[in-house]
Amino acid sequence: MKAIILGLVVLALMAAACGDAGDEATTITSATTTTTTSAPGTTAPPDTTAPPSESDDVLLQVRDEGGFVPFELLINRPPTYTVLRNGTFIYQGPQPGAFPGPVMSDMRQTQLSADDMKDIMVLIEAAGLPAIDEVINNDAQNFVADATTTIAVYYDENGATHTYAVYALGLTMDQELPDDLANLTLLRERLANLAFAAGEPYVSDRIVVRIIEGGTFSDIDDTRQWDFPFAPDDLDLLNDLPCGVYGGAEAEPVRTLLSDATIATQWKHESGTFAVLARDVLPGEIGCDIR
Repeated sequence: MKAIILGLVVLALMAAACGDAGDEATTITSATTTTTTSAPGTTAPPDTTAPPSESDDVLLQVRDEGGFVPFELLINRPPTYTVLRNGTFIYQGPQPGAFPGPVMSDMRQTQLSADDMKDIMVLIEAAGLPAIDEVINNDAQNFVADATTTIAVYYDENGATHTYAVYALGLTMDQELPDDLANLTLLRERLANLAFAAGEPYVSDRIVVRIIEGGTFSDIDDTRQWDFPFAPDDLDLLNDLPCGVYGGAEAEPVRTLLSDATIATQWKHESGTFAVLARDVLPGEIGCDIR
């Protein structure tokens, strides 16, 4: 079955086309599947095999959530891959192996070729993304522990989002996969291969900042004086965690202070000691409510 699936996708990539994804929208939660058929007259899914525009709108964003990692890394994790319609590809660069790592992730960007974009668009179609609203598949929880959930979000030409979330994607290849999951796995692998490019530094015009009262990793001695252009109580609470978004000139002093800081750095303010976590806000994200 897998050989047939892979063979069909290879043929699709060679032709830069794929079959009709149909008019069904499917929602999967754990091992339970509910299928909802679209009402007559519903607009057909966009044709993703058409050449991309020159727009810098987001085409596809893939992020990984959860997993057995420290909370500090979890809340400060950027999207894994972002593809814009003009072929710009934004991804996380190589991360230092030493612990604790830097606060600000090294984000990279490169320009994809027309063939790369065709491959991506064919796999988006083959994974069924244009035909769904949201699919959540947690079936692999029966086989894999402490894995991440891969969330692929396709933005159609009207800006509507189509989301496929899969727990432990690609980690259960000994299991027979349906066509959409097999092709979603291929899509993620294609993006991972493209991310091997050295790329150029990517710096957003906005950063999202979160603080943790009491700091983190108290056994690591790296305490500095608070010199940020905001006070801890200036940030809004989101899920009980202070958060703020800073852009332009407001972002620069924050970047400078965090340039050599790690996730274990403690910052002393007159109101207490805090950890300060920050990362670039990527295209397609709003700010504090990005998750």
